Amino acid sequence: MPFPTLDPIPLPAPVWLFKVLHIVTLALHFLTVYLMVGGLTLAALWNFCTRRDANTPLYGASADIARRLPVVMTYLVNLGIPPLLFAQVLYGRALYTSSILIGVYWLSVIFLLTGAYYLLYVAARRAEHGRAFWWLSLLSLVGVAYVGRIYSTNLTLMLRPEVWLDLYRADALGAQLPTDDPTTFPRFFFMMLTSFAVTGAGLLMVAQFSRVEAAGRLFMGRWGGWLAGIGGLLSIGLGFWVYSVQPAIVKTSLANHGFYAWSLPGFLVCAALLSLFGFLSLKLTGWIPAVGAAGAGFLATTMAVIARDGIRDLTLLAKGFDVWQQPVAANWQVVIIFLLLFVAGLGVIGWMVYVFAKVKGIARHA
Repeated sequence: MPFPTLDPIPLPAPVWLFKVLHIVTLALHFLTVYLMVGGLTLAALWNFCTRRDANTPLYGASADIARRLPVVMTYLVNLGIPPLLFAQVLYGRALYTSSILIGVYWLSVIFLLTGAYYLLYVAARRAEHGRAFWWLSLLSLVGVAYVGRIYSTNLTLMLRPEVWLDLYRADALGAQLPTDDPTTFPRFFFMMLTSFAVTGAGLLMVAQFSRVEAAGRLFMGRWGGWLAGIGGLLSIGLGFWVYSVQPAIVKTSLANHGFYAWSLPGFLVCAALLSLFGFLSLKLTGWIPAVGAAGAGFLATTMAVIARDGIRDLTLLAKGFDVWQQPVAANWQVVIIFLLLFVAGLGVIGWMVYVFAKVKGIARHA
């Protein structure tokens, strides 16, 4: 048995409930990751193009994004904690092992995120004063992307118990990052590049509903339409790439599974709708293309998370780890209180996002 001994403490709630909570919170977390990566890329690019002239709509758009990104990072970090905790509850015997095996890199996530967070605030401050900040956004993007690289490696390594012993023998300090798994980089590039499609939907929403000046909203709307349209098509290709590198037994099990079988087709349909609404926004005015793109982006992200969950469960099952065969001693009073607080928390987050989206941009366009 390649996995550590089962924890004798039973789960405090059914496995299905933990999995639902994990999928919901991870989908919300992934949305913030997409907005952060895409937002940093656009802020750096747009600001670099207008670094010598702060009185243009392009600079104003980059400054408006720079001002919003520190708040997005707050959501990214806080929404990233619950799915990680749920994953540790369900897959702790695998996830703890892989985390220890790359312990130096896993601990470095704290410092990388802290540095990236700090750079966001410095960039926002410079944007307020009409100064160039593209290089700060670029450095922050590098930090965030490398955190994504570490996460992709760890969450892939947890599925490979056959290499754990050799990896430990090679470096017992956890200072070695394995690079021999064929699924790591497809997963990483899927996360990074799908960001542009969701960011495009986000720009459409900002262009439609925010209080940014008219010139900035028009500019963001056009960029958002193209990013959502082309990014949606790109994410379809990336989804096929991630699926193609999975082991044959996983692909067969995924296709025949009663629940997970529809997740990949569902993702492809939602990504196609995201692309369609993005291109429609270039021809049609009004809120429908923006809301349609945002809804399709959320559903595509949720479908991707479900497919990811299926790939993990079926890969571990093929290697002797059945997540559903764990002892449960449910405490329903505690569970109900937790769920009520969880729903209330989501409501507060939704209200805060609405208020945040309505904030007037700091830039004054010429």
